[in-house]
Parts: sequence; C-alpha cells; structure tokens
Amino acid sequence: MSKLVMGYWDCPICGNKEIRGDITNCPSCGRARGDVQFYVKGYQGESLRKEEMNQFEQLNDQKAQEIGSNPDWYCSFCNSLNSDNAQTCGNCGATRADSEANYFDRLKKRQEQEAAELAAQGSTPAAKPKSRLLLIIAVIVAAIVGIVVWMNSNKTAGDLKVTALNWTRVIQIEANKQYSESDWSMPQGAELVETKQEISGYREVFDHYENVQVQRSRQVYDHDEYTLKDNGNGTFTQVAHPVYRTEYYTETEKRAVTRPEPIYNTKYYYTIWRWKPEREVTASGTDHNTAWPEYTLADNEREGTRTEDYRFTVEHTKKQSAPETYRLTESDWAKINVGDQIFITAKRSGANPFISDEKGNKLMDIQKVN
Repeated sequence: MSKLVMGYWDCPICGNKEIRGDITNCPSCGRARGDVQFYVKGYQGESLRKEEMNQFEQLNDQKAQEIGSNPDWYCSFCNSLNSDNAQTCGNCGATRADSEANYFDRLKKRQEQEAAELAAQGSTPAAKPKSRLLLIIAVIVAAIVGIVVWMNSNKTAGDLKVTALNWTRVIQIEANKQYSESDWSMPQGAELVETKQEISGYREVFDHYENVQVQRSRQVYDHDEYTLKDNGNGTFTQVAHPVYRTEYYTETEKRAVTRPEPIYNTKYYYTIWRWKPEREVTASGTDHNTAWPEYTLADNEREGTRTEDYRFTVEHTKKQSAPETYRLTESDWAKINVGDQIFITAKRSGANPFISDEKGNKLMDIQKVN
C-alpha cells in the first residue's frame, strides 16, 4: 500500500491556517471543513526522491487504514464533509446514499463558480495587458510596413549629364576541323580509329566478413521519484515514478566488407569533323553610326553568333562622384545623345534603375555596368 502523507487546509471563514487534514472543523471558529483546498506544507508539486519525502508527515498503517485514500463525501442536506468510511453524516445524520458529490466534484464546482464570478466582474484588468499587446503589435506592423514602403520607394537623380556613348558589335567565326575524340559510343558522322576494353566504372562486391565492436545504449531502471496526489480527504498519496538512466555497452557484430571491382566496356576512339568557335571580329564606336564588322571567311569557316552591346556614361553636375555607365537596348540607346540632361530613378531596395522624367515615371529600362 502506498504511503499516505498528512495534508493541511486553511479556514476560509476566520483565516486560521495549516489545520491538519484529519481535523474536520476549524479549531478557531468551529466552521465545518467544507469546500477547501488541501495542500502539503513545503510541497510545490515537484518530483522528489524517497528520502526527500521523509520531510513530510507520513501516516502509520493504522491511521492510514482509518482514513483511507478515497475522497470525502459531502452531505447534500447540511454541506458537511464526511470521511469515506462514514455511512451517515456526522453533523445531521443523513445517509451517504442520499448524497452523491465527493470532494473533487465540489472542488471542481467551486473552481467553475470562481471563474464565472471573475468573468462577471468584467474584463478590464485583462483588457489593459491585451490592449497593450495589441498596441505593440500595431507599432511593429506599422514599422514593417514603413520599411517595406521606404525600400520600394524611388530616389531620382536629376543632375546627370550624358558624357559618352559606346557601342560594340561582335561576330563569332566558326571553323570546321577534324578532332580526335573517344567515348563509350560512336556519334553520327564519326570515323572509327580503334576500340579498347577499358574501365568505365566500379561496382562494390562482397569480399569477406569482419567482426566489429559496436557501441549501443539502453534505458535501465535507476531509482524512483515521487509526487503527491490529493486524495480529497485531507491526505495525499505518494505516487512512484520510475527514473531511468542511459547505459552504454558494446556488442560484437559481423559485417560484410566489400571491395570495388572494375567494370570493363568497349571504348571507341574516332575522328570527327566539328564546327567550333575559332575567332571573333569586332566593330565599335562612340557615336550613333553603328555597323557590323566586315570579314573574310576561309574555306573551312562560317559565321557564328552575333552579339551587340550599347552603353552610355553619365556624370553628376552638382556633386563630385565617379562616372556611371549603363547598358540598354539599341532602340533606346539611339534616343540618347552626348550632352543630354537625364533623370535616373532607382528603388531603394536595389532593384534595376531606369531612365525617368523628373517625376520618376519610367521611360527606359537600363542596367548599371559599374
């Protein structure tokens, strides 16, 4: 049988405190125990070792047998508290069969009643912290919105003068040459030179078994710790909770050991004619007179890809700062001239800038080069 610990209660009428749980009437005012909350002096609900439980008053077997561990019952006629062992009310003589509620039923009802009374008093005390929390949340949200708006707002520079125009056009020239290559298959148009059996990869194959020491862990019982459970009759029962520790041990385990085994396949060595970039021809200028470069092709050459690049450079007229160069499309670049005063607008977040009017309305997309 689990050990019982003596509980205590406080009189809600006269305020007399630490009355033993086996006393059913307040020694000070005589009030029947009724709806009270039992407690153990010095216990806060924590788990304790067996020796730590000895600090509390433990009932001997005879006393524990007399009181029992079942909750007290309440008389429905006079609201008196009676021991579980009593079959009639000690105050008015009514039988237990005529009463249904026990200590925990009445305690739950009282707690619900107190909660309802607190709610009926109004939510003003709780509203202030809630209002304060809502205010803090509103400030944080406003700050975030403000940062987002600021990051997405524009900054326009209007003291910019175009100081240079540059354009470049490049044509890639490809040459058709014969190359010596090898692969695990023959591409179309290739001429075979020879084949060889070579290693194309490896696979793991079983070699042998070996014994290895493996560390493992398991949970083993270490000791019991105890909590106190309210019995609802002025006593508390010690409830044991096993505590485990991690134990480490080693085991011998047989493991398969593998080795890499080469995989042989046929490799093809061949020659093949391919078009590949051989050289570039370039044309460039600093005005709007653009043209593609002229070139002469050899017998084994052809024209490849064409690329073009159009840029302009601006300098600030009202402050000392490095020149800035931007890239844009040819059609937009053709509208810009050296000496033009322009506006460039950019997002504070660092998004791509653009040429705008003085109010920040986009006119042309540009990309900063430096």
